[in-house]
Amino acid sequence: MLILSFIISLIQLHDAAFRQNNLYLHNINSLIEMCFFAAAYQVELKSKQNLTVIISGLAVYLLVFLFDFKWGNIAGIALGVERMVMIIYALLYFHYILTKMQVQNLLIHSMFWVSAGAIVHAAGTLFVFLFVKATLGDLSSNGSYYLYITIVRTFSAFFYIVLGVSFWLRRREFRLAERFTV
Repeated sequence: MLILSFIISLIQLHDAAFRQNNLYLHNINSLIEMCFFAAAYQVELKSKQNLTVIISGLAVYLLVFLFDFKWGNIAGIALGVERMVMIIYALLYFHYILTKMQVQNLLIHSMFWVSAGAIVHAAGTLFVFLFVKATLGDLSSNGSYYLYITIVRTFSAFFYIVLGVSFWLRRREFRLAERFTV
């Protein structure tokens, strides 16, 4: 997910440098994020009830995405739904680990960091995505796109840093698992 998001960001910068429309890439990045999140939480949350919630959340997002996708505009409704589903997935994961009591130390558990980063990222950008027209007006005409994208990129940067920490911790979890299973 990080590599695909990085590639999409590079393409966005290239298109922006040549003053070409790159808003559709923001929407496609949302689709990629949502699919990877659903897959990650599907692996971690093992019960049928949790799987139903994950698949339902992804299905709702995909329906809204297909309805709201535009090549020339940011799909604010789909991005808002993505953020709400991300929060639901993270809260579902927190509920799962608290009821199962399988994690001894949350601070060194990688999915904890993914979920915490997802909540901060989603909550930080949800308001902007849902009310982008009311808060910033028409992004294309009044020059407020810079403010909008700065807010989004700041929260995205934080989230990707937290994802990097979680990947580092995941390596540690694999090493510990190998040590105890051999």
